Amino acid sequence: MSEQRFITSGIIELYVAGMATEQEARELEAATAQFPELAAEVEACRRDMEQYIRLQAVAPPPAIKEHLLRMVSDETKLIE
Repeated sequence: MSEQRFITSGIIELYVAGMATEQEARELEAATAQFPELAAEVEACRRDMEQYIRLQAVAPPPAIKEHLLRMVSDETKLIE
């Protein structure tokens, strides 16, 4: 597969998301070793996806942390 076909096929996005097939991943990894521009595209996609995930993140309510700490404390008391 040519460098441009990787870019337009959606395989880069699947690869970054961990959803590419083993064969697609192997082919892309081999191609990125051969084409620095393709490696840069993969890295740019990774950065974009990480930024999108951070923008969509939702902080859990503070009560959840308190509840989890209480549960851990209670279990620790049972073990001792």
